[in-house]
Amino acid sequence: MKRFKLKYIPLIVGISCLFSCKGILNPDIIELPTAENAITSAQDVEKAVAAAYSFLRTVVPDKIFLMGDVRADVFSSYSQSSNVRTETWIATNTARDLLANGGGNWNQFYTVIAQCNLILERIPAIKTYDEALKRRHIGEASFIRGLTYFYLARFWGDVPLNLKSVDIENIGRAPQTEVFSQIRTDLDAAIANLELVYADGSKGTRATKGAAWAIKAHVLGWQQDFAGCEKLCDSVLTRSPFKLVTDTSNLISIFVGRSDEGIFEINFDANARELQRNRVYNRTLGRPWYKDQSDGGGGTDKFILSPSRTQLNAMFTPDARDARLFTWFIKETVLQGVMDDRIFLGKYRTLQLKGDTSSQNINESNIIITRVADIMLLRAEACANPAVGKTAVAIELLNKVRDRAFADRYAGGGNLQDTILMERKKELIGEGQYFFDLVRTRKLDKDSKITQADWFAKGAWLLPIEQGIIAKSNFLITQNEYWK
Repeated sequence: MKRFKLKYIPLIVGISCLFSCKGILNPDIIELPTAENAITSAQDVEKAVAAAYSFLRTVVPDKIFLMGDVRADVFSSYSQSSNVRTETWIATNTARDLLANGGGNWNQFYTVIAQCNLILERIPAIKTYDEALKRRHIGEASFIRGLTYFYLARFWGDVPLNLKSVDIENIGRAPQTEVFSQIRTDLDAAIANLELVYADGSKGTRATKGAAWAIKAHVLGWQQDFAGCEKLCDSVLTRSPFKLVTDTSNLISIFVGRSDEGIFEINFDANARELQRNRVYNRTLGRPWYKDQSDGGGGTDKFILSPSRTQLNAMFTPDARDARLFTWFIKETVLQGVMDDRIFLGKYRTLQLKGDTSSQNINESNIIITRVADIMLLRAEACANPAVGKTAVAIELLNKVRDRAFADRYAGGGNLQDTILMERKKELIGEGQYFFDLVRTRKLDKDSKITQADWFAKGAWLLPIEQGIIAKSNFLITQNEYWK
């Protein structure tokens, strides 16, 4: 087997030392953290962990929005027939449209993983190290790596499994069973090493024991272990400091960030120069937030992605009483007289306008990975499953989320599991959850454009892999069966 060596370059750039790599997981030349002498102290590790969060911030927003929401047919453009934006057609699940939107490229995920591998390799060699800080760093690197592999497995299924920062072999795709075993190992390490609370102002934006419980609950739910999922959700809700934001008129504070409800979120702060141009922001907001028209977002409202009136009514019936209609959405942006009347998603409208408006780098809303309402509804889903059989608990949790929004309480009737799934769609829209929800519950053909009866067995839910990645591996990496 041909081996690709990664060369060390002792160059310190920004907060971490970086190296250039032409490894199989990154066919293009990119910068990755490494170098034998890059991490020699606890202070270096702290900077390296910060870099891992930064790399995660680079890859996650676009991927989870485009492949977790848009692909689930939750958003569309008001001008579908003339819209030239590539993301408009993601929901049709064609290789052309998925690949055009980065759906075939896993490189940046492996940048995050390489950073975590380096941290975990170097920590044992550091002799002077506060034990509590050491445990936190081990926990955070393990958490970030586990979360990153969880995204990889949900997007592409079998993926290369690499736990080394250097000397990467030309490796093929590991079976999902092996990948998920490693994910659980990493999250268990995070749970064992992290505390419930850290008094350093990092609320919600750095990993904690509760965040690791929450992600592992999602992992177990994905693996159909609903009993294990329910227990972990219960731990998050009863043993962690997180709680629902109760001020219904101020639900938007969740997305400002660091609220009581945020379990783990990707931080954006203009003062820390954490600005980024991504499609979560500039495809859900138009004027007055984005005023330039250079990229179809600011000022060119026909390119905005939002639920159509039909899509919105499928979630909130026209006569529904639900506070999320005036907190999640911006009624002032109705495009009156143009096609159908669109109401923009406004979860990410908490912009401080401290950035470069000409390039649309002005976002400051945080990207929520998981929050209390997510875990309450995930636990409700697990409780409603016959394998757990806690129907009364499921209804109680469902109604707590509804009560917060002053929505009608569930009093029985219909399919409880379907009702919970719809509640997740309403509550978590724009947070990159719904496509994963449909796959986990095996209902993708019921509420998306992927309608073939054998969608799960055939792998229609998986993403294709870019041909360049396959070719650079000397075809050791193979294409997902559905896309061959």
